[in-house]
Order: sequence, then structure tokens, then C-alpha cells
Amino acid sequence: MSENNCKDTLSKVYDFLADDLDEVQKSQVINHLTDCEDCKREYAIESKISKLLTSSSQDAQFNFAAKIQSRLQSEN
Repeated sequence: MSENNCKDTLSKVYDFLADDLDEVQKSQVINHLTDCEDCKREYAIESKISKLLTSSSQDAQFNFAAKIQSRLQSEN
């Protein structure tokens, strides 16, 4: 995969998770994630973090995200 495609895709991950992309952008992200294992892995981490943050309290979100991201990266 092209490094530019990876950077572009990863820069859109949070908007993708929040369903804030138009249909063309969504399709581009999905197509790239289908073909790129590195980005797919990063997306999986960010997706898990997003789900955990959504279920956590507002006060603890920032510290919690850093701890979870560190733990998820050490598992991979």
C-alpha cells in the first residue's frame, strides 16, 4: 500500500468511527482497510478504544484512552 493512502486512511479513522464521512470517503476507507493489514490493525485498535471510551465516564476518558491504547498495543 502507498504510504500516502495509509496516512489518508488513518487520518479519517475517527470520522469513520463517528459516521461523519460522506459515502465516497466511507467507501475509500473500507476499500483501503480491506487491502491493508497494517491499517486494518490500527483501525481495530482505534475501534476498541472508541468503544471503551463511549462506555466510560466523561471524567476519565483522556487518561483511560492512553492506558487502553498502551495495553492494546502491547497485546499485538
